[in-house]
Amino acid sequence: MDEKTKRRYIPVFRHLRLGSKEYWVMDPKLACGRAAEHLKKGLDLFHEEATDEEKILGCEELLLATDFGCQEAPFLLALQILSYPDDPIFPHHDLLNLLRLAAERGNGRAAYRLAASYAQMNHFPVIESLGEAHFSCLPTQDRMRLAEYYFAMAIADGNDEAMDELIMAYAYGRGLIAKNSAKFQRLCETLVKKGKQSVMIGYGAWLCGMTVTGKAMLPGAVEVPQDPARGIDYLLKASRGAKLNLAQRALHLVLVAQSLGALGAGSLQKLQRRLFKEAKDKHQLLALYFAWYATPTAMRREIPAFIADEPLPQLQHLVVPHEDLAIKWLDLALFGADAALSDAAKLLLANLFAKVGTPSAKKVVDIDFSKADRA
Repeated sequence: MDEKTKRRYIPVFRHLRLGSKEYWVMDPKLACGRAAEHLKKGLDLFHEEATDEEKILGCEELLLATDFGCQEAPFLLALQILSYPDDPIFPHHDLLNLLRLAAERGNGRAAYRLAASYAQMNHFPVIESLGEAHFSCLPTQDRMRLAEYYFAMAIADGNDEAMDELIMAYAYGRGLIAKNSAKFQRLCETLVKKGKQSVMIGYGAWLCGMTVTGKAMLPGAVEVPQDPARGIDYLLKASRGAKLNLAQRALHLVLVAQSLGALGAGSLQKLQRRLFKEAKDKHQLLALYFAWYATPTAMRREIPAFIADEPLPQLQHLVVPHEDLAIKWLDLALFGADAALSDAAKLLLANLFAKVGTPSAKKVVDIDFSKADRA
């Protein structure tokens, strides 16, 4: 074989000398490759008809993947223990160590299980039971500290269950975690800055003095100073988010907040101006709603799916029905970043053209929003 085409062996471990001491250091790139190989072999051995011998070999492969730094393998080994608590392939006393190892390597699912178990939330009773000897010897303050430590890890990995659970723990108290206004606000503000759409909705509603259902706060909730102006800002920001159902819920809550008087005197006119400004500033969803309600009733065809899901009938009181204004709103919705909303705008526009005809549509060039602003 040509010397150039030969595969050159590169050792996984390298010899490092610091002063009088010597260390063997694992090469990260090679270790990652080996970890992936052993992980795949291990997963292949865990199939529906796997024998006990195959499962044992699978665990050995996952253990090798763990040794090479794999994030997923120690979590999968922990799940094996949890799947067979009475007859585990791996010993019980390794459970918490495996979960800790996975969590420290960035596995949010492992971190969430540890967090909830340290906090004594009873979400993972098998973990709490198998780790009772460890948990029971820790002072309450240490368990709370470790719970928050692992919750932070899980949230950093994007685990939404952990995020929701910790927010609710600070809001109402859960397990060993007591409600805490300062921590609640700090966590929500941090997640809002990171663009978490669901948190924008929940926290925005909270600042307006209501829950995400639009109802009064539940008894026992942590007290947070109301700030409707900031709450509306968060809700409108959430209404531009990627998840359509959450965006619609955010708009619904804006309208509920206005109906409850959160915006003060003259709130309907204030809200109208704010929503028109938002729609003109490339808010596709809001522009689509205005287009639908600006379309005269006699000219409407079947109700679009997104409006059937969340009608928001309060918006019809903010616009004057007129086909030219409807086309203007649709024009704003057509060229946004969300392809699905653009398609919905095209369909509405096609339906409207079918009714009004091309000559009427040509008049749109000379129409502005003054009619809508006087609604």
